[in-house]
Amino acid sequence: MNQVHAAMNVRMSIAIGLLTSLCIGCGRPAANYSSLELVNATGTVTLDGQPLSEAVVTFDAPDGQFSYGLTDSSGGYSLQIDSQKRGVTPGEKTVRISTTRKILGLNATEGESDPASPGASAGEKVPAQYHKDSELKVSVSSDKTRYDFDLKSN
Repeated sequence: MNQVHAAMNVRMSIAIGLLTSLCIGCGRPAANYSSLELVNATGTVTLDGQPLSEAVVTFDAPDGQFSYGLTDSSGGYSLQIDSQKRGVTPGEKTVRISTTRKILGLNATEGESDPASPGASAGEKVPAQYHKDSELKVSVSSDKTRYDFDLKSN
């Protein structure tokens, strides 16, 4: 009977060791930003001449990648590619601006739903032509780092 318990203890120790070694490698790998040629883009958003605060600004690339920022009380924003790094990749972008969109780590916490998802625009201050059906286009380059938007209500 002691040999059975000893064998079970050995197996349990091996299993715990394997799980521990697997979990040590579970951390996210460090992102490699060097190949992205990020541009530090900033700007201001106004709606009918007034600063638009607490609005999410995204610069969406055709491939689905995007950078985002949140406007402050003066309507100013600075784009970031993720929670660790500021900037936006160069190229053609569709700009979307919304007062109801939620982005995890920017203006939302784990478990909050994204009101910008289809069918959820209650409380949105920005007309659809600037977010859902955005007509705003920019070409990002290292020569131009400021992008201001003066939006008009319908």
